[in-house]
Amino acid sequence: MRINVIVSLILFMIIIPAVFRGDDAVVTLKDLEQEALRNNPEIHMTEKRVESAVKKRSLAAAMPDPMIGYEVQNVGRLSDSTVGQEEMSMRGVVVSQEIPFPGKLTTMGRAAGKVAEREQEDYRETKLRVLNSIRTAYYDYYLAYKSSSILERSKEIMKNFQRIAETRYATGQGIQQDVIRAQIEVSMLLEKIVLQEQKKEAQAAMINSILGRDPRSPLGRPGDVLPTSPDKTLDELSAMALARSPALLAKQRMVEQSEYELSSSKQGFLPDMVVSAGWFERGDFKDVWTASVMFKVPLYFWNKSAGVKAASAELGSARYDYESQKLMVLSKVKDLYTMAKTSERLLGLYETGIIPQARMALQSATSNYQVGKIDFLMLLDSQTLLFKYQLAYEQELVNLNKTTSQINEAAGMEEEYEKAK
Repeated sequence: MRINVIVSLILFMIIIPAVFRGDDAVVTLKDLEQEALRNNPEIHMTEKRVESAVKKRSLAAAMPDPMIGYEVQNVGRLSDSTVGQEEMSMRGVVVSQEIPFPGKLTTMGRAAGKVAEREQEDYRETKLRVLNSIRTAYYDYYLAYKSSSILERSKEIMKNFQRIAETRYATGQGIQQDVIRAQIEVSMLLEKIVLQEQKKEAQAAMINSILGRDPRSPLGRPGDVLPTSPDKTLDELSAMALARSPALLAKQRMVEQSEYELSSSKQGFLPDMVVSAGWFERGDFKDVWTASVMFKVPLYFWNKSAGVKAASAELGSARYDYESQKLMVLSKVKDLYTMAKTSERLLGLYETGIIPQARMALQSATSNYQVGKIDFLMLLDSQTLLFKYQLAYEQELVNLNKTTSQINEAAGMEEEYEKAK
């Protein structure tokens, strides 16, 4: 009875902490995407930059502040006030307002609006990049778990080989070298399992940092991952990238902003207007009011010409930058699409051909070794080959899903992530 109680306590101490750590809880990619959109610091940072740019847009198109002042006109000495005594003496209030030439404020507002639109595209790009990062980290996390599982199965198979080798050696049908080699292989697999455990911890910390969590927070184990392939042709993805890529659209907004800034520089030759009015009190004499309209004369036109040339050069630079970005986006989409299709073919080859054949070869080698038809090295080669291609399949599955996610990011396919909102 006492032994049962002790065993129950030991199991309680082992199992309960694991439950609270969430080690057995399955964490899905969709849940991580939702949390990333809510809590990622970089997303919040770019969101605030959008808000700031929107506010600055209205500020750029605002009229200059008016000026109000107090004016005194006195006849005689400074120490004597003659207001009300001399007809030319007076005091009053003057108000003036600078009015830019029609169209100037509109142009500056539109230029600032393009800055806000560019920040909006940067915000979209940040969301897509963060979601692609969380997917990449999740797939690597899954790969570490799957590799560890494959290694565990291979270790059990190798232990079975070790028992067969020991039995053959004990009955005089085998050699001790086979037993030692099997023991070494088991130890090597244990080493690889330890390395996969380290990869699990590293990827869990990466996922937590993207989510804005403490990297030490428990994460749980990943769910099953199914192959995800591009569902559009290369031409469709290329057209979509040209129309929706945040990086490319940001460059386009920069071109449009430069066009408005060039127009604003040319408008510098147009005269602004200053309107002023005043009212003056003269004591016993009649009050006086004044009104005036003045125009700024663009006398130093050579400075403004330099500004126009600089703005024109900036526009040319922005246009070349856009063309360069367009070529980069198209090249990236094509490269990723080719990689995805290659991964698809390799997955099919592993699943329907190589792995089933390797599994059959291992079964045959095991039977033949037990009856002494092949040596231990041939058996070991069969097991190593199956192990190699099982890991290769999982690696290629992860590569395919990561590549598809990168295609979605490059093409600006936000609808792929709408479910995460």
